[in-house]
Amino acid sequence: MKKLLFSGALLMFGFTVSAQDLPTNAEPGKCYVRCKTPEVWKNQDVTIEVAPAYKRIVTHPAQYKTVTERVLVDAGGESLVVVPATYENRDVVVTTDEGGQSLRRVAAKATTSKQVVMTREASQRLVTVPAKYETRDVVITSKAAYQRLVVVPATMKTVTETLVTKEASQRLEVVPAKYETRDVVVTVKEAGSRLEIVPATYEMRDVVIVTREASQRLTVVPATYGTETLSYRKKVEGNSLRVVPASFGRDSETIEVRAASARWQMSEKAPDCESSDPNDCRYWCYKEVPAQYTTVNKTVLSNDASVLANAGKCAEGSNDPSCFATYTKRVMKTPPTTNVIAIPEVTKVVKKRVMTNPPSTRTIAIPAVTKVIKKTVMVTPPTTRVVAIPEQTTTVKRTVVDTPATTRVVDVPAVTKVIKKTVMVTPPTTRVIEIPSESTSVTVTNPGTPSTTTVASPAKTKVFKKTVMVTPPTTRVVKSEPKYSTIRKTVLEKDAYEETVPVAAKYKTVTKEVLVSKGGLTSWKTVDCELVNNTPLPINWNLGSSTLTPAAKRIIDARLLPVLNSGVAVVIESHTDSRGNKTNNQVLSEKRAGSVVKYLMSKGVNGSQLTANGLGENKLTNRCADGVSCSEREHAANRRTTFRVVNQK
Repeated sequence: MKKLLFSGALLMFGFTVSAQDLPTNAEPGKCYVRCKTPEVWKNQDVTIEVAPAYKRIVTHPAQYKTVTERVLVDAGGESLVVVPATYENRDVVVTTDEGGQSLRRVAAKATTSKQVVMTREASQRLVTVPAKYETRDVVITSKAAYQRLVVVPATMKTVTETLVTKEASQRLEVVPAKYETRDVVVTVKEAGSRLEIVPATYEMRDVVIVTREASQRLTVVPATYGTETLSYRKKVEGNSLRVVPASFGRDSETIEVRAASARWQMSEKAPDCESSDPNDCRYWCYKEVPAQYTTVNKTVLSNDASVLANAGKCAEGSNDPSCFATYTKRVMKTPPTTNVIAIPEVTKVVKKRVMTNPPSTRTIAIPAVTKVIKKTVMVTPPTTRVVAIPEQTTTVKRTVVDTPATTRVVDVPAVTKVIKKTVMVTPPTTRVIEIPSESTSVTVTNPGTPSTTTVASPAKTKVFKKTVMVTPPTTRVVKSEPKYSTIRKTVLEKDAYEETVPVAAKYKTVTKEVLVSKGGLTSWKTVDCELVNNTPLPINWNLGSSTLTPAAKRIIDARLLPVLNSGVAVVIESHTDSRGNKTNNQVLSEKRAGSVVKYLMSKGVNGSQLTANGLGENKLTNRCADGVSCSEREHAANRRTTFRVVNQK
């Protein structure tokens, strides 16, 4: 019963798959191919560190050298030697009487000079220049122009008018200057002065004279000395280094080189299938494809290399007594000095006559002598007074229009009259006439200024002997030479040091396949019916070669690549001519078909869409079999490559 039910289920599934296996809505005359969306994989490189980076340490020991050093064991000393002062006797001139001055009067010298005194100042008088007149013709309208009307005549009237026959003018009258006589005081002898001499006054004073200047003498205080013990480091040791090398461990890492996926797979034909078409008794299963892994062994770093440093017994900063030595040095505790003893100066008192008040003069004034004279002075200058001259007029009669006509106008010209009129051309002016001044001469006596001359009386001096210190007392330092000794000590020239050499990590690259997109079930695609049959690719292969030429690649790009980009599968078949060994021709045709497939895959075509078949010389297109003589053109027709669209498995 179970077997019957299972057979029924398989039969139903087979009908369903068979129904789906044919294209729906197929059109007569068109060709269809079965396509399956392929899985798209890509390769991805994964880099794994199989050995870690670490450091390798190389140590270098410390380097020493023995040096000698010159040290001061006796600083030497100083002693002072007194250099006494030097003296000399010098003459000192002392003034015992300063001397004085007396004044001698010099009489004044009188001088006489002539002086001009003005008795009448210069003045001016004015002369009248009369105005100028001329007679001019003046046209007077005695009858005005008017209009006369034909119908209504105009009415006229006589008007009396006053006319100026001579314009108003001016004339000038001279007003003479006014003078008066005044008294003028003239100095005939200027004021002067006379001098009276006041003599100088003197007194006697005591003056202290230094006969020997103050000085000094020096006494020496010697230096004091002592000894001191100095310690020095006789040896300096560096560090000693010990290298602890790096330690490693073993490990491994599992890398997924192909991810887990799934694919469609058709089952085998059922054993109890009664249909003549085996596809009726098959079904599709979406089976899981497990992931693929690879294991990579690697080395891991447990502990990196390090250095242990041990300080020496006599390292810098240690206080081990065996690393030190001493030496004795003589030093000066207090330097030599001097004591200064002062020697006072020696003086002497002498009498000296000193002028307390110098001689002087007293001035007595002498008044001036004057004289009074008469002098005429202009009080007011001459001027002019303007006298107005009235204008002259005359009365005339003229006829004027009182009422103008109102109808036709007839112009009546005006009636004029010429009269004489006197006009002032230039107004009256004045002309200034200069009147010179009058003066007289007066004799003036200048008594002059009296003066005095100073008569000096010489000073009286006396010469004394005086002891003067030329150079003061000093000390001279006498030095004793210092003493040195040589000591030996070991110094560190270069301390121990380490040198780190980095060791780079080691890597291994593993290629991993990554699923980009999953494949699908079979679908039907419409294609050109000619592509179902073998379609030639006009590739010209070189004799015995399977290498694509650039021209062949261009043909593949233009004819085959667009067909594959639509998603269908193709079979590439390559043929050779009959020349050569049959086995070699078979291998050559397979290589040529493989070259086309490899080139298409380099262009991104999935390998599941391509099938390469090499047929050798099995399917010749003409009579050119083995042993038949043919032309090169006939042999070239057999060297061909074709493709045809097939159902995708």
